Amino acid sequence: MGTIRKLTIALAALALAALLLSASAPAFEGGGRNPSEAPPISFGQRYSGELNNHESDANYKGDQEVAIWHLPPLSTRDSLTVNWHVLPFVHSSGNFPICMTLAQGIDDFSWGTAFGSASFNSCNPLGPVYEVSGSGTAQTAITVPETNATSSFLEFFAYAGTEQASDYETYPYDFSVEAPRHYLGVAFTPVSKVATNGSLHANVTRADGSPGPDGLTFTLTATWSGGGIATYTAASVGGSLTYGLALPESAAGKTVNFAISRPADSTYQAAETSKLSLSVTKPAAAVDAAACEGAKRHVAALARQYNRLSRHASSAWRRSVRRALRRRARGVGRALVAARAEAKAICHPS
Repeated sequence: MGTIRKLTIALAALALAALLLSASAPAFEGGGRNPSEAPPISFGQRYSGELNNHESDANYKGDQEVAIWHLPPLSTRDSLTVNWHVLPFVHSSGNFPICMTLAQGIDDFSWGTAFGSASFNSCNPLGPVYEVSGSGTAQTAITVPETNATSSFLEFFAYAGTEQASDYETYPYDFSVEAPRHYLGVAFTPVSKVATNGSLHANVTRADGSPGPDGLTFTLTATWSGGGIATYTAASVGGSLTYGLALPESAAGKTVNFAISRPADSTYQAAETSKLSLSVTKPAAAVDAAACEGAKRHVAALARQYNRLSRHASSAWRRSVRRALRRRARGVGRALVAARAEAKAICHPS
């Protein structure tokens, strides 16, 4: 019986020791302590982790604990939305222990330097070091500074300089990352005026300046004094937009404000031009495309005939031949002048 009693007491002591050890042991869950250990993130997936304030568990300069998570490839000017939640301090409800930042282009040797530069900024909702709101939650939109396919990370961190076991705390957090929305730029092709039945053009570009994708619909809105408003839509083709206008005659002679816009969707951010103010003129006369092409061909034929006669006249040996060729060239020249005037009237009616 004495042996059994001693064994029971020993096991109880070991259990108590284990309990005390677990109560004071550091709690670091989720994320990596350096970039090479950072677990990968999938967009739309929910993740959870836990930091603590134990000095013995700090992984940056002895007083910060940082959890690093590896993001998928990102592009310049992507909009990355992080939905995250943090519990408050145990002894200070309403205050929250964890902040977050985005890091790019780091490795196991450089991450500390980059983190030190970023964390020098105070935590605030506008970044670049972010904090949650008073409710302990935040939907943080981050504009990505550079294109990086392999080295983009989220870093969650908390102060970890506490030595007294009685002051130890753990800091749970959870988060998800929405798929990034890519940047689109849209800008008018400069003009100073436009007819009520004229056209306006614009260019759509990606963040790197290349043409935007085909098939995206943008809306052109026109407004003018007296409450006038008109809207038009066009789809992007080869990075270009073309809007054929049909403004009412009441807009003629006025300054009309034009703007092109497109709302955000699951793939692209919202895009909008600056306001373009133009003088609007009366309707331009309709052009007969077939007649215009015919008039241009006639001008080209007369021009070739005039040039040919002029060359022959210059190279003719006999005076009589030169005179005859020059007379014919002058006649063709007069016909050419008339044909050019006719083509201008057909192709560019006032």
